[in-house]
Amino acid sequence: MLVPGWGQLVTDRTALGKALVLITGLAAITGLTVFLFVEPIELAAWLADPDVLLAVIGVNIVFAVMRLFSTGHAWRAGGGHRWFAGVFLAMIVGIPHVAIAWVGLETRDSLIKVFPEPQAVAVTAATTTTSSSTTTTTILELGPIITTPGQYADDVLDVKKTKGWRPFGEERLNVLLLGGDAGPGRSGLRTDTMIVASVDPVSGDAALIGLPRNFGGVELTDGTRIPVDLLNAVYGWGHRHAEAFGGRDPGAAAVSNVVEGITGLDLDYYMLVDLTGFADLVDAFGGVSLHVPETVDGPLYDEKTGTYEMIQIEAGDRVLDGGQALAYARARYGSNDYVRMGRQRCILAAMAKDADMLSLIARLSDLLAVVETNMSTDMPVDLVPELIRLAPRISGDQMRVIGFDSSWNVGRTREGAAIPDVERIRETVRQTIEDPSPDAGSDVVTAEAACD
Repeated sequence: MLVPGWGQLVTDRTALGKALVLITGLAAITGLTVFLFVEPIELAAWLADPDVLLAVIGVNIVFAVMRLFSTGHAWRAGGGHRWFAGVFLAMIVGIPHVAIAWVGLETRDSLIKVFPEPQAVAVTAATTTTSSSTTTTTILELGPIITTPGQYADDVLDVKKTKGWRPFGEERLNVLLLGGDAGPGRSGLRTDTMIVASVDPVSGDAALIGLPRNFGGVELTDGTRIPVDLLNAVYGWGHRHAEAFGGRDPGAAAVSNVVEGITGLDLDYYMLVDLTGFADLVDAFGGVSLHVPETVDGPLYDEKTGTYEMIQIEAGDRVLDGGQALAYARARYGSNDYVRMGRQRCILAAMAKDADMLSLIARLSDLLAVVETNMSTDMPVDLVPELIRLAPRISGDQMRVIGFDSSWNVGRTREGAAIPDVERIRETVRQTIEDPSPDAGSDVVTAEAACD
């Protein structure tokens, strides 16, 4: 069972035994070489390629057949004849291979379901063009929207009609992280959490740029004003105008377009996570360690009943499980949206800081199960290995975090929504990315200080 071919050698089937032992030895040498000379991260990146996974599953099946044949043949040659003993041997030999094949197929299935094929990303609606490095949505069929006179304040909002700025040429990766909330009392999903993660793939320099859900008077990059009260409602509006955006998720494409106009960044991809599934994601990470500056009362949700109870998260250094982290992120009582946004950025920064790639690989099955159920993205599956290779380069301690509170407003709409100071926001984002030092500006903090 352990050395296919050895049983044939001791039962005088020398030629067959030598062939099987030779194959076994070559396989052992290959495995030892991979173990000694291939970094775990690189191995994980290989296994995140669906084609490589399929090849590994195929090799696993071939080796399982060889071991079953070798063990069964040697058992019979050694005088074995009781059928239940043969079945027992077959189970001992075969079950590990079945487990490997099952995990491999589940992993491959999750990758394919969550991340689209490259051609599926490239061939979308005629109004959307996507490549591996940029995503640009151009409104062709949807012209400027005629709104009720006076619905928006006078032209305080001055979005420059220039192409979004991409730092470091085409190399930097800009991903829009969306937290969707379709909870009770809402007519549809709203993106209450909107954070741009900007990463330099070479140096690992990273920044998290958070946008308030209550920005109003927002526009697309072509100057089209959107008739919604708040930024978090753009997602639903995008779905209602799906013909103008196309792609896997017209709502996410609409939000991405608006965020590009506010930040001045070209966004490559989006990742949308259901906030109710965020708790499962934190649990899959093994919890999150952070500093809670003051005691917070937050809602602990029960997914089965749709109800919640208020819990108290006490001040101090805490390790929060998924439910507690979600309660901390969503707590509204005694605070406001800006404080709430700060807690959300704090949790993301703390998770990035504490993430240990080896432990994450060990939890890969749990992570994929959560991702498959609660996340959608337009990042093609062939970039997942590169994303895994990028992760260890990011320094959680040096990651910069930016949030925009009421001091970044230049007025209000008639509905009372805050109109963002776009030029100031763009300039701050530019300075933050061009100067990666932690003290780049008074509005920028490191991940370590994000929870203070």
